[in-house]
Amino acid sequence: MRFALPTRSAHRAAPAFLVRQLPRSSGQHRHPVRVRPQRHVRRDPYPIMTLLTRGLAALIVLGIFLVSGFLVVSDEPSDPAAEAEQAISSRAADPRPLTVAEVFPAGAAGFRITTTSDQADCTLAVTGALRSAISGYGCSQAVRAAMTTPESGYELTAGVLNLADSQSAAAVGEQVGRLVEADDGSFTGITGEPTAPGTPIGWRAHGHYLVYCLITGPGGEPVASGDPGLPALTERLLDTYLTEQVLDRRS
Repeated sequence: MRFALPTRSAHRAAPAFLVRQLPRSSGQHRHPVRVRPQRHVRRDPYPIMTLLTRGLAALIVLGIFLVSGFLVVSDEPSDPAAEAEQAISSRAADPRPLTVAEVFPAGAAGFRITTTSDQADCTLAVTGALRSAISGYGCSQAVRAAMTTPESGYELTAGVLNLADSQSAAAVGEQVGRLVEADDGSFTGITGEPTAPGTPIGWRAHGHYLVYCLITGPGGEPVASGDPGLPALTERLLDTYLTEQVLDRRS
């Protein structure tokens, strides 16, 4: 009978160290407990001072923005003409009555003044349905003048009507165009005579005033409405003189 000899590996010596196994509790596994490091919070030793400093900084930044906004608004260019008209937007804001010396002094705008009139009854300066219109919008004064132009001999009647406010002046101005076109109302001459049909008439609403003029030729003869000199004459009297040099200066 043969016996197999044990191999060298079968008689290998036991290891020189032991491994200890921890006992296990039945059905349970223990996990290692993790211990978190403590966090140390740094406290501000001067919390009130910090808050005050931050608040002061916020106020400084806000002040810079407010000053910058004020400077931007202040640097915007103003419109002198608009400001002047705003100052005479109503009779409450501009209560001082007009005077002949203020509106039509001798030699006004280079015209030769022949007759002037200052009347509280505005209806004497108009005809037809325009009388009820200016009465309804509170006209309190009509300052007028008859004049001639030295260079051409044109004869003009110019006037300023003092109304309650700018809305009233604008409304009367709209009605003038409609009534004159329909031959249902117009302005009179300085002596109260009605204006002949077809007479060139110009008018402007400015502030609480209505300025106007009617134009005839030398000796009172009619002037063609297509006369090339009429626009410049009207602009010179109504815009440059009565609006800019008289009314705007009241502000």
